[in-house]
Formats: sequence, structure tokens, C-alpha cells
Amino acid sequence: MSAYSISREWLTIPILPCASVVETLDFWVMLGYTITYKQTRPYQYGVVERGGYALHFGHVKGLDKQANSFTGCLVVVQDAAAVYNELAGRFKQHTGKVPHTGVPRMSRMKPGATRFTLTDVSGNAVIFISHGERDQEDWEAADKREQSRMMKALAVAKRFRDYKNDDVMAAKTLDVALKHRERESPKEVAEVLLMRIELANAMNDEKRVAECNAILQQLGVEEDELLLINKRYKTI
Repeated sequence: MSAYSISREWLTIPILPCASVVETLDFWVMLGYTITYKQTRPYQYGVVERGGYALHFGHVKGLDKQANSFTGCLVVVQDAAAVYNELAGRFKQHTGKVPHTGVPRMSRMKPGATRFTLTDVSGNAVIFISHGERDQEDWEAADKREQSRMMKALAVAKRFRDYKNDDVMAAKTLDVALKHRERESPKEVAEVLLMRIELANAMNDEKRVAECNAILQQLGVEEDELLLINKRYKTI
């Protein structure tokens, strides 16, 4: 994110669509934001603020929030993981769980990740990203040439999962790599399998979970090593 510099000479304020300004503002208040503007007539418009920035919302008649997958914005923060934990805690406090599917939802953030996506009640995808170079470096990891087949597959799969929220393509990437696992490092194959198991669990694919676990048991990787690797694929 180093290409972005903060300047108040020009200030752009995107306006995100909402199905209901009241419902949308209430949702963001639940997550710790403050309403700074609210209008319901003659048209619906609202603003919430937190951390020195604002989200603006305008009512769109007939908006299908379940199908709204094309609007959103980026929010650059100091520590995306800390923000994730706080927002997840607020979800649990008010709804009893952290939704990872449907609308609203939060993506599954893993240890060491630099971003997550929060989809609000109107279907807007608000992407929280840690300030600094790490986010770009993690994206570029998939383009490195001098790496093993398994490490390449992991980097590409993480790009699909964490940057594009595409679990299906992430899973397909790992499945292709696993077909060529015979000459690869057992520890690297184990890491691919553990990530594939995490994806299969997220997609409720019990059959694939069982298949991957069966392969995992045949690798001969020590249990403590598996536990250490598996920590990278647990939602924080």
C-alpha cells in the first residue's frame, strides 16, 4: 500500500448502495461505528464514521442484497487481525456467531493474513487491509518462479481464498497439485492437505475431508509438526 499517500487537498467519498438506510446504519453501529448523518426523507442517505474515516450509504430502490457482489471499498488499518477479532467479537455478542456465509458475513481470516472482507446487510464488500508492504508481498508470492509445486499451489490458493474470496478455485488449485504429490516434500504435501481440509470444511465437503485425512496419515509427518502447520489454517 506504499503507493498511497494521505492528502486532504482532494477527498473522495464513494457512496455505497443500501436496501434500507436504517437497517444498514444499525448494522454498522453494532460493529462500533457512530452515525454522523441520517436522512429518510425525501430520500434515504446515511453516514457512519470510525477511526477517522466515513462510510456513506444511499438507498437504491429494488436492490437485491443477496446478489449485490460488485460494490464495496477498501479500509486501510494498522492491524487487520486486531480489527477482525474485535468485529468478530461484536458479531458474537449481538448475534451469537460469526457468519461466514450469506449476508451479512465475514471472510475467514487466518494467522498472518493481512486482510479480510466484511459484507454488510446490503451486500457491500468492505475490505480491511493492514497498512504496509505485507499485503502486496503476499499477493506477489504466487508469481515467484523458484518455488516447489506445493508452495506455488499454496500461494495461488491463498490468493484465491484471501484476495478473491473464491474457495472453489482455491480448492481446485490444491487438488491439481495433489495429483502430482509423489515426488514432493511430505511436509509441503501435508501443508497443502491441511489447507485443502480447511476449505473442504468451509464448503461442507465431508467426503473430501476424509480423503485428505487418509492421505495425510500416510505421509509419516510427525504429529507435532502437523499441529504447528495446522495453526496457519485455523480462523483467528
